Amino acid sequence: MKTLAVYHKQLGDTLLLQSALARLARQDGEPVGLVARPGFADLVSLMPDVRCVSWRNAPAVERLLAYDAGDRSSFVSLWCRARTKHLLTFSSFYVRFFHRWIFDHIHLRDQVQMYRGLYFWSITPGEVEDALEPPKLNQPPEDWLPKGLPAEPYLLIHATSAWQRKCLPAQSWRPVIERVKQMTGLPVVLTGGASEWERGLCAEIADGIPRVTNFGGQTNLRGIMAVASRATLVLAVDGFVSHLASAFRRPCMTLFGPTNVNHWHMTAPWTCAVYPGNDPAAAKGRKISDITIEGLLGRTEDWLRGINFPP
Repeated sequence: MKTLAVYHKQLGDTLLLQSALARLARQDGEPVGLVARPGFADLVSLMPDVRCVSWRNAPAVERLLAYDAGDRSSFVSLWCRARTKHLLTFSSFYVRFFHRWIFDHIHLRDQVQMYRGLYFWSITPGEVEDALEPPKLNQPPEDWLPKGLPAEPYLLIHATSAWQRKCLPAQSWRPVIERVKQMTGLPVVLTGGASEWERGLCAEIADGIPRVTNFGGQTNLRGIMAVASRATLVLAVDGFVSHLASAFRRPCMTLFGPTNVNHWHMTAPWTCAVYPGNDPAAAKGRKISDITIEGLLGRTEDWLRGINFPP
C-alpha cells in the first residue's frame, strides 16, 4: 500500500470521496487505504480498490492525504507514518497552527458551487488520466438483505434524514407514492432512521397504503445498503441513501430543501433533483415544504416517463 487517505465526516460525505480514492488507486496501480469513522467499514468494503484501515495498525506509506481538517483526522495523520503528508481543505479558515507541524503540504481550494464528489476529486494531487466518474460502489452480498424484503422489483422510499427540516410530511408523500404505484405497479419498501420521530413518520406514511413493507428504524448499515442496491426506483430526501442509490446506479429522485443542490447532487442519466424555486444554490431560507404537491407530482411523472428501468 502506497497511499493512505484519512477522513472523519458523515456517511454520505465519505461515500462521495470514492471518486478521489479511485483516482489515487489508478495513480498507484494498487488499492489505497482509508481511515474513516468507526462503524464505516462495511461502506468502505464496497468501494472498488479501497481498503479499510485502522489508524492504530496503519502501515507506513509513501503519502497520506487528510481530506478534512478536524481534530480526529489531524491526530490520526500525526500518528500514521508516511513519507509525505497532505492536508486538503476548503480555505485557510480551517487551518490551525498545529497543522503545519503535521503536514508537509496544505492544499486550499474553495468548493464554491462544485459537487462535493467533484471537489474531492479535483483537489486530489497527482496525474489526471480521465474525467470524473461519479462515485460508485460494488454490489453488497446477498446475506446483507433484511428478512421480509420483497423478492419482486420494488420502489424504495427513504423519507427521513438526521435533519428533520429536510423531510416532507406524510401527507405529501402519500399522493406521490400512489402516483408511482399507479404508473409502475411496483410495491413500496419504506426505510428511515431509528429515532422516535423517524419511526413515527414512516408509520404514518405507510398507514393505509397497500403493498408497503415498512423497514423504518429497522435496518442497520448493511441492510440499508443492500436494500438500496436492489431497488428498481428510489425516491429519497437529500442524504446518504440518495448518494447510495446513485453509487449503485439506481434511478433516484432526490428531494432538496435547506441544502445547496449543487453541492450534493450530480446530474447523471440515473439522477433527478427536485427543489423549491429555480435556483439550486439558493438554500438559505428555503424549506422542503415549499415544494408543492402539484409540482412534485408533475416532476415525478416526467421522471418516470424518461427512465430506462434497470434489471
